[in-house]
Amino acid sequence: MKPRGLIEPNHRILVVDDNRAIHDDLRKILASDGSHDLDLQTDESILFDAQPVPVTNFEIDSAYQGEEGLEKLREAVSAGRPYALAFVDVRMPPGWDGVETITQFRKVDPDLQTVICTAYSDYSWNDIQRRLGHADSLLILKKPFDNIEVIQLAHALSRKWLLSRQAEARMVDLDLMVAKRTAELQAANELIQKKLQEKAEAEEAFRVVFQASPIGITLMDMNGRYLDVNRAFEAQYQVTRCEIVGSDVVESGFLDQVTLDALRNEITEFGAISGKEVKYSPRSGGTRTGLLWARTVAIGHVPHLLGFLLDISERKQMEEELQRAREAAEAAAKAKSVFLANMSHEIRTPLSGVLGLSSLLDAQDIPQNVHSMVRLIRQSGEMLGRVIDDVLDFSKIDSGRLELEWAPFSLEECLEWSIGLYQKIALEKNIRMQFDYDRRIPKLLLGDSTRMKQVVANLISNAVKFTPSGSIRVKAELVGGGAEPGGACRIRVAVTDTGIGIPPDRLDRLFHSFTQVDPSTNRRYGGTGLGLAISKRLVEMMGGDIRVESAPGVATTFEFTVLLSVAESLAPARAAGLPTAAGMRILVAEDNKVNQVVALHMLKNMGHQADLVDDGEAAIQQVQSHQYDLVLMDVQMPGIDGLEATQRIRTLPHPCSAIPIVALTASATTEDRETCLGTGMNDYISKPLRPDALGELLNRWNPHKPHAVKTPQGASDGQQGAKPDAAAHAGVGCLILDSDSHPPIQPVA
Repeated sequence: MKPRGLIEPNHRILVVDDNRAIHDDLRKILASDGSHDLDLQTDESILFDAQPVPVTNFEIDSAYQGEEGLEKLREAVSAGRPYALAFVDVRMPPGWDGVETITQFRKVDPDLQTVICTAYSDYSWNDIQRRLGHADSLLILKKPFDNIEVIQLAHALSRKWLLSRQAEARMVDLDLMVAKRTAELQAANELIQKKLQEKAEAEEAFRVVFQASPIGITLMDMNGRYLDVNRAFEAQYQVTRCEIVGSDVVESGFLDQVTLDALRNEITEFGAISGKEVKYSPRSGGTRTGLLWARTVAIGHVPHLLGFLLDISERKQMEEELQRAREAAEAAAKAKSVFLANMSHEIRTPLSGVLGLSSLLDAQDIPQNVHSMVRLIRQSGEMLGRVIDDVLDFSKIDSGRLELEWAPFSLEECLEWSIGLYQKIALEKNIRMQFDYDRRIPKLLLGDSTRMKQVVANLISNAVKFTPSGSIRVKAELVGGGAEPGGACRIRVAVTDTGIGIPPDRLDRLFHSFTQVDPSTNRRYGGTGLGLAISKRLVEMMGGDIRVESAPGVATTFEFTVLLSVAESLAPARAAGLPTAAGMRILVAEDNKVNQVVALHMLKNMGHQADLVDDGEAAIQQVQSHQYDLVLMDVQMPGIDGLEATQRIRTLPHPCSAIPIVALTASATTEDRETCLGTGMNDYISKPLRPDALGELLNRWNPHKPHAVKTPQGASDGQQGAKPDAAAHAGVGCLILDSDSHPPIQPVA
């Protein structure tokens, strides 16, 4: 950008005179081409070695009246080519005279230099000054003109015009510079004021937070001497600010020297302390607990220590109380588990005798009316077993201890098994059973067949129970497209009955624990009210959901979906359904007299030879003195129990140590089963004993069978499988111990 002070020289002159000769004379003096002078100066420089003098040619414009001259002046100013100088005649009749003309000129261009040309005194100098005022841009030139005087005036006044304009431009530049600098200073001042205000606000905010904070805050020097504390710290330490400021943390009794040195070392090493638990002593005595945060901060380039102390004494007390409550809850849960295990054992043990003896009596040749009573006894025992199973299953699900097993199974066989449980009862009530199966469902699925049977059996049980007559339809279908081996598929199973139905306002009660649709339902039909609640939880564990639709007196449909995987291979073949192999010699270790009778009669009816002992010590002696193929041993016996007996047998010389041992148990938990297998047992069977389950187990462990499968099974009879690493022991004898297993699938009301 070109500075405003660099203005080009101006040699433009306006001549205002009514005499044309004056114009010609001034033009000859100021506006000649100067060629003659240039030639003369050239000659002089050659002859006298003189430097040539620059010649200035002025640009002359003419006006013959004042009004005409004013118009030319306006045009020149508008075009940006102002005149530097004006020669103005005093007398110019009939228009303005020279004084009036100059007055008008100054209104248009105040910087115009003017020369009053006069032949005689029309006005005195005082008159001119009175009319035009004192001005350094006004000169008087007397006629006739002197050429040198005219030239000097032209040069001097044009130069004066240039200097005046340059000075004016420089003043403008200076004004702009001053204005700019002033604005900059003002902006800087405003910024400083803003920062000062922000600093003041920040300091005020810090003071407010410092004092209002519920956390104790201290500001100390690097020697640990208090410079300031807030009200929360005063309350925590029970001291006033004026009492503590100036003392250090050791003098005030807040911390001991060892703790202070340790905190200093930590700050030095890590730069800060974050949430460190410390003990401190308030003035009232005692010890409280706090969380300490501390770090170094610079105030005026001087390092200080800023500390925050959060009192957590009440929280620590609450945590200790919660820990004690948690331990009490865990103890209660453990006691509950022990109680359930003991309850299961104590109930299942006599129940085993009831069901076993009733089964034996039912197989005898007795009068028909006695057969009916025996069946009623057995049915009552089975109902009691179902109640126990419901309570145990619900307890396991509620505590999160129930886990699903994943093994290949046939869904069609699983559903047929569940339907078969109630086929006879349905025929007796004149209920028609229908089974619709979608053939798109893969042959083998991967899942927990036992729990699938339990859910379906619960739904069919309810349908049979609440349907006086009519039909029950079980339908299974594949949701969506088919699935490849290893992939996932969703299965929908629906059980529809034509029973009494459920009122719409009571549907929400169905899946709650220990509830019935109507209290009268329990009195009329029985049930624990856990079946549907357990089914709902099991279905959800299998990645599905369950729902119900019902029209009272017309139909009710329970429908659930589960997410299963498509199995890639067949499950291991089971021994179920095969004829029981005979000829085994079996030792039964059982302290309950009724269960002794049941076991001996069942084994005898299956063609096996059985010996009986009633404690673990006798079982160990019998194993050493006789050769057995199998031993059934109760876990809970007086003296040496089944677990200890098993461990001692495994320490005997071969072949006694290799005898297969199977647990006979009425226990209720998976932990008990794992304990049995962990002590060296090979398999387990649950009480009450059922002939079909016992026969399958004997087939599995019969050493006289060519291809006996000697691994524990977890199949459809409800027996939980042992761990894969529980290897079968070869030998001529087998001891069966009492341990927990899942009971057979039973419908739940």
